[in-house]
Amino acid sequence: MAAALFLPLAACAAPRTTTLSPRGDRLVRMIQRTGNDNMMAPEAPALMGITNEGRDIPVRQLAGEGTGGRYVVSLVNIRKIHEFIFHRRQGDVLILHQSDTKFARLQSVRYPRNGKPSVITDTAFAEADFQQQLAFWFDRIPGR
Repeated sequence: MAAALFLPLAACAAPRTTTLSPRGDRLVRMIQRTGNDNMMAPEAPALMGITNEGRDIPVRQLAGEGTGGRYVVSLVNIRKIHEFIFHRRQGDVLILHQSDTKFARLQSVRYPRNGKPSVITDTAFAEADFQQQLAFWFDRIPGR
């Protein structure tokens, strides 16, 4: 009888909204479950609009080895939303891509070992590298 009284209230409840894609949700959980807490130097994330007032950025990272070298994905939550930074080294240059949880590339940065980071303006190169890094992680996300 009591359940019948609460049934109309449940029907009026707002549907659950989510900003995560199903794959994004699974990658977030995988990083939270198996990743390591780390701190990122603030220079490259600052070019992506991610700042912590000049201090290092707290992230949770997951790394893996592939044919293209070492791949790393960082889960950033500094702005109270989940964001990904995908990165890998190409020679002496670190290539970083900022992405939302729906895997839309927002910004890409090139960071030479002995230099300053700069935004990648070649969108074709940035998108191709981003897709390569995504493919690496999509193969490892459980529950495809």
